[in-house]
Amino acid sequence: MKRLAARAGLMALVVGLSVLPTFPAAVTSQSEPEIRADLDGRPIPAADVGRYHCEDIDFPRIHCYAIVGDLEWAVARRLAAPQPPGPQGAAASTATTYVRVFADKVFAGASAYLSTPYDDLSVIGWNDRISSFQGLGGAGGTFFQHIYRGGAAYPFNANQWVTYVGDTYNDTFSSVVPR
Repeated sequence: MKRLAARAGLMALVVGLSVLPTFPAAVTSQSEPEIRADLDGRPIPAADVGRYHCEDIDFPRIHCYAIVGDLEWAVARRLAAPQPPGPQGAAASTATTYVRVFADKVFAGASAYLSTPYDDLSVIGWNDRISSFQGLGGAGGTFFQHIYRGGAAYPFNANQWVTYVGDTYNDTFSSVVPR
């Protein structure tokens, strides 16, 4: 009798679970653009950006390169390109405010030019990986130890080059806001 009651209870649980509504595993805001990344022109997952040398000047497109020299050439060419007149040109010229992050001390390892705020660096493979950085462009910004700009803040200035963020902050940044 107990076995029959246990089976009936299990069946009720299975039937009950099967009629529950299902929800997507992750819900994203409609206002957040879908980040798309490529490596030397071939699509890659956005989470792999932290493995290469990348730039997000065309955000939400991120262009990555296997060789750091190819990144340097592409960024120099893109930032030197003449901008169209009008509001689109003005918007493009302000996109050159960025920070360059590095996975290792003394500007070594994988790197990325970031020109837009990232509330969660894990989306692009940079969560808890930054050891050095270069504040470039016309303004500075702030790194944060937690996603969505939480935890301790680490502000930086334009043209500030930090060869090592220190033991307290090494590999702890989870969000960034270049301004």
